[in-house]
Amino acid sequence: MLQRRTPAPTSARSAVGAVAERVRPEHLALLRTGAGVVMVGRPRVLPQLMGVDSATATRVGWAVQMLGAREIAIGLGTLVALRRPGSAAARTWVAAGVLTDALDVLAVGGALARGRVRKSSGAAVLTTATAAVGLGWRALQVDEGGI
Repeated sequence: MLQRRTPAPTSARSAVGAVAERVRPEHLALLRTGAGVVMVGRPRVLPQLMGVDSATATRVGWAVQMLGAREIAIGLGTLVALRRPGSAAARTWVAAGVLTDALDVLAVGGALARGRVRKSSGAAVLTTATAAVGLGWRALQVDEGGI
């Protein structure tokens, strides 16, 4: 029987694949919850990292706290659902995370395109959100034994 050879992955692709193999939905949920806690407790941090001036970061702090609350809710909801038998609820929570992360990609991408955020930090946030979408999407593709 002939085996089809696949091209060797590039080092970047293999590194991403290695990370994706190890990251589980509960890891994403814990990271999401932690990020939310920081956003609620220190709402000026994220805007300032993205190059927003101090006065504006203070004015939009309430919005950052709202986003942080969303992150905490989705993260904790996912963690609770993953600990219950059956995968339907967990899949729903992971899908909610994928959807919100995809919308974050669009929002940050738009802000970058309009020059509203610093390129370096905006690109870092965009990369993080894109990775979260990919990892969450991959988790949703796992067979019934996964989530």
